Amino acid sequence: MDVERPNLRERQERSPHSRLDQEIRRPDEDFDEERALELCAEVTRNLLGDFAPALVLLPIYDRQRVQTLLAYTFTLFDFARQRGVEGERLAQINRWQFTLESVLGGQPVGQPVFVRMAREQRRRAWSVEALDEIAACARRRATRPRSATPEEADSEAERLARAVATALLGKSPPDEVNAFAGALVRLRSLQSLGSEIQGKRNPLAVSEMPDDWTDPNPQRLFEAAQRECLRLRPRLLRSPRGLLDLPAGYRRAAVFCLLASLRLLTQIEDGDAGLLETPPQLGVMSRFGLLARARWFRVS
Repeated sequence: MDVERPNLRERQERSPHSRLDQEIRRPDEDFDEERALELCAEVTRNLLGDFAPALVLLPIYDRQRVQTLLAYTFTLFDFARQRGVEGERLAQINRWQFTLESVLGGQPVGQPVFVRMAREQRRRAWSVEALDEIAACARRRATRPRSATPEEADSEAERLARAVATALLGKSPPDEVNAFAGALVRLRSLQSLGSEIQGKRNPLAVSEMPDDWTDPNPQRLFEAAQRECLRLRPRLLRSPRGLLDLPAGYRRAAVFCLLASLRLLTQIEDGDAGLLETPPQLGVMSRFGLLARARWFRVS
């Protein structure tokens, strides 16, 4: 059976954020835009973790657009990550996408994410193709929870990053930016490696670490994470030239993410198997310092 939904133009196990997930999908009709924005902002802070301060560097309306889109995308992927029958996961993704189609067509839906997606549509129309691509990425995750190889994992992360960036910017950014954003997605998954393993999910490629939930060897997992870091660092370091083409606010936010990611990579590389128990994080003062550097950093 073909599980792919038609293009929007043609049709015109729980997450660690399960409380938020249920809240943004609750059936109660609530059209309060301020509450909707607060919830999307909370979802985004939890989703981005150490990278969340980058949003401070964006103009307010760009920040709200990012928070809205990431809350929508998070929910699609939360559906994809759930346990149970594959067909049920796909059906949930399709229903969420169909509801968005109705909202963008003018039908009011009183759920926080859709209230915000409609508001942003009125401000500046979303790229339909980019939203379709985000949903397609979620369906792929639902049918293939793990990538076969690191190269495949990189490709899938970059595909999602490109779709999200295109939806935000209205056009596809340079290849260097897509590769950079995809590397950030992979790094964020390394930070949550311990909690993912506990939930019997593994963000590492099958070739790097086969499924073995009876005895997930911490040292083997740490060594696989280190190999991932060795692959990610060059991709991050090649990104600055591509950042020049981004709008000023997004460029500063990207610089913060670049500086933060390099520091987090170093923490992983210099760490040990305790990574699973205590994931690397930036302290408050480190975040402030990196924000200051990102404001004045000259990309060349």
